[in-house]
Amino acid sequence: MLDATTLYPGVREALDKLHAADVPMAVLTNKPVRFSIRLIEGLGLEPHFFRVYGGNSFEQKKPDPIGILRLMDESGIPAERTIMVGDSGVDVRTARNAKVKACGVSYGFQPESFEQDPPDILVDNMIQLADYLLVSSH
Repeated sequence: MLDATTLYPGVREALDKLHAADVPMAVLTNKPVRFSIRLIEGLGLEPHFFRVYGGNSFEQKKPDPIGILRLMDESGIPAERTIMVGDSGVDVRTARNAKVKACGVSYGFQPESFEQDPPDILVDNMIQLADYLLVSSH
């Protein structure tokens, strides 16, 4: 599983920057949670995330908002200070269903689906998002 898996350019740097600034982050994926946790651990990213939820963590998968709603409840962070980052229209619809902002990345699984489901923000590199979040949080 980890043999051919690498992070996109800028992802580790952006996660490090946000983690150092104490920005709470979590993973919400439709992939099975057990594999997702192993992948995150294998990439050395587990300290960055307070929680990892997968497609089998809840009765409903994205775009159902249950995962984001649970993460907001667990973190105590309100919707207006929450952003869903993803690479497909499903992620944007999940954000809309949870009434939070959506950030799309121009690479990954299905960025072409943003034509139908446009995000609030679109970045080419996660460092752009980290800078945006750190500037807007002050």
